[in-house]
Amino acid sequence: MLAVLAAGQSRRFGDDDKLTASLHGRMLGLHATDTLTRIAFDHRIIIASDPDHPCATGWREMDYDIIVNDHAVEGQSASVRMAAQQAIACGVSALYICLADMPYIVRQHIQNLSQAFEDHGENKVIASSEDSKAMPPAIFPSRLFAKLADLQGDQGARELLQAAHLVPADDGSLLDIDTPELLARENLKKRGR
Repeated sequence: MLAVLAAGQSRRFGDDDKLTASLHGRMLGLHATDTLTRIAFDHRIIIASDPDHPCATGWREMDYDIIVNDHAVEGQSASVRMAAQQAIACGVSALYICLADMPYIVRQHIQNLSQAFEDHGENKVIASSEDSKAMPPAIFPSRLFAKLADLQGDQGARELLQAAHLVPADDGSLLDIDTPELLARENLKKRGR
């Protein structure tokens, strides 16, 4: 199952919803989800704070089910909990967690994560890495769903990522857009995916 987390509070972005901000002529919240539609998943969900989010029409057109997180103010762990609960309900063996504000995710990297998961089975969390730092996208085996469903605070699954098997990503592909300044810099660049 793929879960894309899109219910963040965007505190560093100011008063605007960063997922609706334009990146290269398209809403930021549609970039990663579009890339991820090119990969086969049994289930695709978006954890969002509003079922009528401006990106919702695009997400639905890409065959994502929108799961509303009424507790988004609690931090990222609330979204991870919801994703884990959905994974448990669907009886899947693995949960891929990605962030909606990472527009440069590439399909090959997700495939590399999947291969690492196949190689390590249910023994390890598989996480992306940049400069040896564990981060999403990440894959969690079903044996950890109960732990994910119990998370609290704004750290998300950071503690579980510390012992993850790391899969390096191409430079810049794990960039998440957190500030208007970073978005403006990225809009000055021409990026291909």
